[in-house]
Amino acid sequence: MPNSRIEKLKGTFVALITPMDSAGNILFEALPDLLDFHRRNGVVGAVSGGTNSEATSLSVAERKRLLEATLAQSAGLHIMAGTGATSVTDALDLTRHAADCGAVAALVVPPFFVKTPYVEGLYRYFMALLDGADIPLLLYHIPAFTAVPIPDELIDRLLGHPNLVGMKNSTGDVEHTVGWLEKYPQLALYSGSDLIHEHVYPKGAHGCISGLANAFPELIAAVWTGYTEDSSLAKMREAQQRVLQMAEIVRKYPFVANNKSILAHRGFPRFFVRPSLVDLTAGQEETMVGELKAIGLL
Repeated sequence: MPNSRIEKLKGTFVALITPMDSAGNILFEALPDLLDFHRRNGVVGAVSGGTNSEATSLSVAERKRLLEATLAQSAGLHIMAGTGATSVTDALDLTRHAADCGAVAALVVPPFFVKTPYVEGLYRYFMALLDGADIPLLLYHIPAFTAVPIPDELIDRLLGHPNLVGMKNSTGDVEHTVGWLEKYPQLALYSGSDLIHEHVYPKGAHGCISGLANAFPELIAAVWTGYTEDSSLAKMREAQQRVLQMAEIVRKYPFVANNKSILAHRGFPRFFVRPSLVDLTAGQEETMVGELKAIGLL
């Protein structure tokens, strides 16, 4: 059974975007409406400072201020903090800050500049955070972005630390994710791929941390609701098919910016991304929105 410190954190978490203007300034004033949008659409929590937050494009000071502002507006949502960094000192600083601010957990990628690190080096990095901050910590496995996987050997060595409570697996690999669920039942596992929720929820996943929930939280949340409320799992499968329809369209367009473009058609101001990400062109947005309207989503 997963650590009791995270047992209550089940369901759909949004990997929250960072609202920015065209100059890349963070629009902190947009956070209340964004968080309320997710709260009203079935999301139980949010991650501040994760992949979809453009954390690697933010300074440490910006990441701290963003977390503080998100927590101040959370009003019943559980807020996790993405605290991974290439520098262990930055990661420790961010993780301690998350603990001090009252985040419910820290979601931590491995350091991602050295592409073939020794397991010993990764072990020392994570142990520095586990020992250095009293906050539930989740390992974040997203090798498509970091090019640094979290190997079982590392998990085996970290297992048993009281602050290690779970993992996020964003590979989209059902076999690998289910393998972790079976091998590490004492850790809460969150699905990081919106394409596979229906396959991993019945195997014991704790929920999901979803990027596409930024644009369509009600669709992503419906998969979890279908799983928990319909023992036949028919509602879960139906909801998952709707997610797949949406994802097939949205994932064709620039990452993060696709979510921000959709939000502009759901009543929010126009948000932009920082380099090296790029905003959708007017033509791309027109096509994407047209495709989503054609299936009744906008």
